[in-house]
Amino acid sequence: MVDAGKSVKNEGSEGIALPGSSPRAGRLRRAAALVAALCLSLLPAVVPENAKAEDVTRYSSVYVMDPGQIVIGARVPAFKARGIFGKEVDFEALVQSGRPVILAFWSRYCKACVEKFSALVALQTKYAPQGLQVISVNTDGEYREGEPTIREFLGTIESQRKITINFPVIYDDHNWIPHALGIKFLPTIIAVDAQGRVRDIYQKFDEAGEAEILAGIEALVQKAVATAPRKTPATPAPAQP
Repeated sequence: MVDAGKSVKNEGSEGIALPGSSPRAGRLRRAAALVAALCLSLLPAVVPENAKAEDVTRYSSVYVMDPGQIVIGARVPAFKARGIFGKEVDFEALVQSGRPVILAFWSRYCKACVEKFSALVALQTKYAPQGLQVISVNTDGEYREGEPTIREFLGTIESQRKITINFPVIYDDHNWIPHALGIKFLPTIIAVDAQGRVRDIYQKFDEAGEAEILAGIEALVQKAVATAPRKTPATPAPAQP
């Protein structure tokens, strides 16, 4: 495990503590907690709960409706966000449509996080017919990296790994989503079932290679996909006499 007191801004890190989870940062966060809580409590008053995603995200890049905790079986808080590449993400709408979701939290300073992009792309392609939606959440907002920096970094990943990222990537400028879930370690990948509940959690950072990474995450994906409602084949119309 990583010592949360060590620097997390380290290109060579395997797994890292989430920004803001170190003891020193914790003292600062306690001072800011009241402000953050106030902001969260005020958001629903500013943005109606039944507002459309395109309306909600005009107020904030990320809108978390009801903070919770990362516990197996717990319901994941509803959130709406703008993706880095312009796609709107409405988690609650995905759940209501019965689609399983993989939430992948990462930082560009976390080597083990970056190594998982190829597997996530492959699994999104493979399980898309079963309704799977991978959602990637970047946590470098507390470093004030900015969307253009992360967008450029993703371009480098695509070029180096010869992949095309086929799922939305959220730049969570204030880390609303990971903090709402109580995530303190990266990488963290969460399987969310078709009922919007945490099915399983993957935080491994010492895999031997791409094959082990793919197998580990795919086992997670299969648990989520298994909960999706099965489509009943259409009954052919009777032949006309």
